[in-house]
Amino acid sequence: MNLIKALQEKKNFSQYEKELADYILEHSEEVIRMSIRDLSKSSYTSTSTIIRLCKKLNLSGFKEFKINFSRELEAEYKQISKVDANVPFNSRDSMIVVSKKIAELSKDTIDLTQQLFNDQLLNKAVKMIMKADQIFAVGVSNSFVKLNDFHLKMLRIGKYVHLVHSQPDQVFLATNATTRDVAILLSYSGTTAEIENIARIIKRKKIPMIFISSNLNCYVAKIADVIIPLPNQEDAKANISAFSSQTAIFYALNVLYACIFKMNYEENITSRELRCLLYTSDAADDR
Repeated sequence: MNLIKALQEKKNFSQYEKELADYILEHSEEVIRMSIRDLSKSSYTSTSTIIRLCKKLNLSGFKEFKINFSRELEAEYKQISKVDANVPFNSRDSMIVVSKKIAELSKDTIDLTQQLFNDQLLNKAVKMIMKADQIFAVGVSNSFVKLNDFHLKMLRIGKYVHLVHSQPDQVFLATNATTRDVAILLSYSGTTAEIENIARIIKRKKIPMIFISSNLNCYVAKIADVIIPLPNQEDAKANISAFSSQTAIFYALNVLYACIFKMNYEENITSRELRCLLYTSDAADDR
């Protein structure tokens, strides 16, 4: 008998047994390490109810239930390989299965993103940033949040990324930039209207442009100097959240930051050590 399926379907279960089944599914990892008394106490269920449920599942008792249930959980975990980026879990998954599916999706997304990169691409993007007088970045919604994290990382190595939230201010940045600057535009879909508007200004002013997107056929991709590609796994109309796209963006920006850090590695390491010493000294003074 498939215990997990039986617990989910709850055929011929009493109300108490249904509540117990829900508890077991929601706390599966904990249950296989519990004694019958522990489960009784944690689920507010009598030991007799637990035994009755085991009997309905054609098992001799709770000990046999734990052995079989543990085997099924292990088998289910091994089957978690290719996760749907739009709907990575379902209502019947236990909390631990949800966590494993999100982990698998994250790992798969990072692997796919990394496979899209190459030395030539990263070198060109990094050199554009390193030689620029000023760096400014444009993104909206979740993309803006990820760019803000990139902005904070870059501050640690003495590089300021101009980043503003409102569309008028973004237009102002683009309008006042020069050919000695560099623009980093971020849009997973590649069709964000605000990004297209900024891109047109950048193109007109001949400002070097780095574009991060999963859409390599959009207008902005066609006019960008460098495209940092992202895997196109999500459908904005079908997904329950931007799990994959945000993981890909975060990874791509981390890679970009790490490659920039590497260009002045010793200097940046020394600067980091000095900051740590200053922080330690300030903390001591406060005491």
